[in-house]
Amino acid sequence: MNYVERAIEKSLTHIIIAGASDPGTLGMQRENAVLAILGAFRVSSKSVLQRHLGLSREAVNKLVNRMKKKQLITLHSSFANTDKGFILLTSQGIREAEFLLNRELQLRSDASRINERNLIHDLSVQIVILDLAKRQKITGFASEKDLAILLENRGNDPRLVDGLAVDADTGCIVAIEMETSNAKNKGNGKLRESILNKYLQELEDTNGLYEFVYMYSHRQRFLTQIEKAHSKLFSANRSQFSREQQTLLASRIKFKAQECNVIYELMFNSKRQLGDDKLELVRKDSYLQQLEELEKLARTTGDRVIQIRRDGFIEAGKLMGLIE
Repeated sequence: MNYVERAIEKSLTHIIIAGASDPGTLGMQRENAVLAILGAFRVSSKSVLQRHLGLSREAVNKLVNRMKKKQLITLHSSFANTDKGFILLTSQGIREAEFLLNRELQLRSDASRINERNLIHDLSVQIVILDLAKRQKITGFASEKDLAILLENRGNDPRLVDGLAVDADTGCIVAIEMETSNAKNKGNGKLRESILNKYLQELEDTNGLYEFVYMYSHRQRFLTQIEKAHSKLFSANRSQFSREQQTLLASRIKFKAQECNVIYELMFNSKRQLGDDKLELVRKDSYLQQLEELEKLARTTGDRVIQIRRDGFIEAGKLMGLIE
């Protein structure tokens, strides 16, 4: 069993909380969940933990402060995200996380190793994977860090993706990819072509690291641009991809627009109130009004982009408990 297989096997053991009735046990489960999340992803934030654990902002602050006093985690200031900071494990926290996850994590409690330019991207990946886990859509996952260890920390290895997850229904291994920048999308066919080649290498290999690619972003527009870029590459007179390869790529790359609103509100909306007890991303009345407008627009125009946006908005509302 290689490193990624061990990571997937233990990934959900402590992250998914059963919900103990005893406050002491529940508190310990929450601490273990934080340790497991930080062990898997190396870095996290209060907003990510708050959403995953379903806590009020006050409760997540108390949890973080309690773990700081136990010298398990440290908080570091940053202007790179809406929380104005990120959370790392201490040396003691790393040992505790290694015990919980039953593997060497190859982590250091060194904030200088965190690339703050990629912080929002990395936290957005966490939101997606943890939401999939909570909704029982996956049976396990491995982070980019886990995959990098398997690939001997070769940063330019084309096999690196933002995460791997095991689909609960099919058992297939899925690559999780997050696009938070427009640099790779608009008018950059050569770069998209190289990315497609990267995916194709794994999808054509019977022993490839993954069988599907799920694309996420905080902007539905980015996903639409990527999809159009792929279509343009496939329809070119001298496309380097054969018909069989085009069919394979088109059928195995899935665009997950339904998560766009959730990612945007948690990671990119600087006006979001961090003190909301239940972390409601938008007020229900405002949400329903926007949904009604989108429904009307989708009906009258028949525009596919608007229909995708509406579907994503509905799914986000369900996730936030605003609609049934």
